[in-house]
Amino acid sequence: MADRTAPWPAGTPNWVDLAATDARAATRFYAGLFGWQCEHQDSRDYWICRVDGEDVGGIGGKHPGTEALPSRWTTYLATAHVDRTAAAITEAGGRVLLDPTDVSVHGRMAIATDPNDAIFGLWQATDHIGTGRRSEPGMLVWSEALSRGYDEAKAFYTKVFGYRVEEIGTTSDFGPGDQYADARYAALYAAGRPVAGTGEFHPDMPAETRAHWLPYFATADLDDTVTRAERTGGRLRGDPLDTDFGRMAVLTDPESAVFAVIQLSV
Repeated sequence: MADRTAPWPAGTPNWVDLAATDARAATRFYAGLFGWQCEHQDSRDYWICRVDGEDVGGIGGKHPGTEALPSRWTTYLATAHVDRTAAAITEAGGRVLLDPTDVSVHGRMAIATDPNDAIFGLWQATDHIGTGRRSEPGMLVWSEALSRGYDEAKAFYTKVFGYRVEEIGTTSDFGPGDQYADARYAALYAAGRPVAGTGEFHPDMPAETRAHWLPYFATADLDDTVTRAERTGGRLRGDPLDTDFGRMAVLTDPESAVFAVIQLSV
C-alpha cells in the first residue's frame, strides 16, 4: 500500500466514487468522517471531495438505469484507451454497463462488470489524472475485487489489464481472525508494483453478498473513525483486524455502501 506516482500504470485504481440515492447526505457523512471538503459541480449532480486541496474521489447520484442497484463505491482502473479496454472486457467474459463516454475535458470513462458481476470503472485521464497523494488520512490507499469466483476473477483481470499475479495464500495470512481463514487472495502487480488485489469471500459470508470492489481509505485513528461512523449512521461489519499493513475495518455508510478504513503501519 505504498505511495504511487502519476500517471498511473494501466490497471491501477486511479479514482473512486460513490453512487448514492441521496448524494448530498452522503457528502455530509464522509466529510464528517474523513474531513473531506466536497465541492458541488454545477454541471451535474456530483461532488469532488478533497483533502488539503488534493482530489480524493467523487460522490454523486446513480447513473440512469442503475437506480435499483444498491448504493456503492466504484473503483476506477487506469487505462490508456478506454474503448479498447472495454472491448477486452467483453472478450474476457465481462459486461460493459456504461459505454465509453467523455467527461468534459477531464477524461474518458466507462462502467463494467467482471464475470462475477463486480462493478468497476475505467478512467482514461486527460486533464484529470484521478487521485493525488496516497497514504495520507482520508486518501484512497488500496482497492480489491472480492467474490466467490476467485479463479475467474484472477483470469479476467490478468487478461484485461496484463497484471502479474502474486498469490498471498489466504486472507488469514494478514493477521488473526477465523472469519478471514480459508479465503484465497492475490496481489495484482502493474509496472512491477502491487496496485490492487483480488480475493474470495469466506464460505460463511451471507449468500446475498454481491461481488464487489472494496476501497480502503487511510485513517490516523481507526477506532475513532469507527466510532464516528457508527454515531452518524454507519455500521461496523466484523471486528477490526490487525494486518501486516496496519489495523483495518470494514464499514457501511447510512445507505449500506461498503468501504474499508485502515490505520497504516508506520
